[in-house]
Order: sequence, then structure tokens, then C-alpha cells
Amino acid sequence: MPDIFFLNKTFEVAKRSMDNGNLPFGCILVNAKGEIIEEGENTVITDKDSIAHCEINLTHQLAGKYDWQYLNQSIVYASTEPCPMCTAAILWSGIGKLVYALGKEGYHTVADTTNPDHLFEMSSKKLLEHGGRKIEVIGPLTEEESKLIYKK
Repeated sequence: MPDIFFLNKTFEVAKRSMDNGNLPFGCILVNAKGEIIEEGENTVITDKDSIAHCEINLTHQLAGKYDWQYLNQSIVYASTEPCPMCTAAILWSGIGKLVYALGKEGYHTVADTTNPDHLFEMSSKKLLEHGGRKIEVIGPLTEEESKLIYKK
């Protein structure tokens, strides 16, 4: 299944992010031909930027490189379900589909997230229902395998 192959690639990016001193989150952008064209690492810690999530970093890399139609036929694969900020960036960037491995609830359980400042409990799918265009959302997939990356 191609989705699993590409999700495994996001885990590689997430591990690289962690090796670079950041949080273990990663995403990739795959075009309609099935080619990985961009990767996004989390750089919150090293950039000292609380919004430098992997999907935000990825969408910044798209600026001026690809047209709307090209992006609308592309898929963003994410190691975890994007937060509302990142989900909105995916919507506004023009990307046409989102596939993620580990859902918010699964991540918060494994990471033992208790700080209310880090919780915004609206699913990507629910948030995108309020957008002006349809974006297909698939996930969570590979939840049990994904949890291994985030266990302390």
C-alpha cells in the first residue's frame, strides 16, 4: 500500500528532526506521479519558534515553486495528525489530500501531554469541513507502529 510506504518515510524525517535536536515530527509532500518533492522537519526547538511545526516548514518551502493545480493533486503525509494551525496551512497552500499515521488522541496518550497550552482538540477532518474546498483526509493509519517513535 503506497500510503504505508510514504508514512514510513515521514518517520524517517521525524527521526531526523529528533536527531537535529527538535521534536519528532515529520512530513513529506508527494506529487501526482508518486514522487517525494518536499520534506518538512519540526524545528521548534532549534529555531526557538513555537510555530515551526513540520507542516508549517513544509508549506513555507512551497512558496513560488508550485502552482495551485499541481499542489491540489499532491498529498501531504504526516507522522502525526496535524494541529489546527498546520491543517489550515495545508488548506491555504492548495494541497489536495492529507494522510497521517498517528492521531492526536494516540499521540497525547503516548506523549503524556497534560499541558493545556499544547492541546487543541479539533481533528483535521472536522476543521477541514469548514474550509471552502474539499481536502481528502485519511488517518489515523499505522497507529501502533507510530506510537513506538513517541514513547519516552
